[in-house]
Amino acid sequence: MNDIMIPWFQAIMVVGALFYLGVVFYLLKKQKLAVQYAIIWLISGFVLLIFAIFPYVVLVLGDIFHVLNPVNFIFLVILAFVLLILLSLSAVISGFALRIKRLTQNAALLERRIRELEQAQAAHKENGDS
Repeated sequence: MNDIMIPWFQAIMVVGALFYLGVVFYLLKKQKLAVQYAIIWLISGFVLLIFAIFPYVVLVLGDIFHVLNPVNFIFLVILAFVLLILLSLSAVISGFALRIKRLTQNAALLERRIRELEQAQAAHKENGDS
């Protein structure tokens, strides 16, 4: 294993991956991050941890996918996670946009109904006073 990665660099990568996972779990605990959105972050953290603990996995997976350089494989994995995160965030934003549109339409309908009721009440008072 020492010929694949320098031990002190591997230790730094393991600590970095554990810190990353710790931040995600902290955000989950403080309810700053919802579980359904944190899944991709947790998966990426565990993949980073596996790559840091077992660097040979990167070499084997690189060979399987015919990637010439292990660093290119790591960039490919990172790019895949970034695209998944962007896709999930786009889906969430699209859902929120639809909900906002519905809420705006409902608010406009309620405002119209209130105006109609106020006008009807005002007309009723005018007719009742005369």
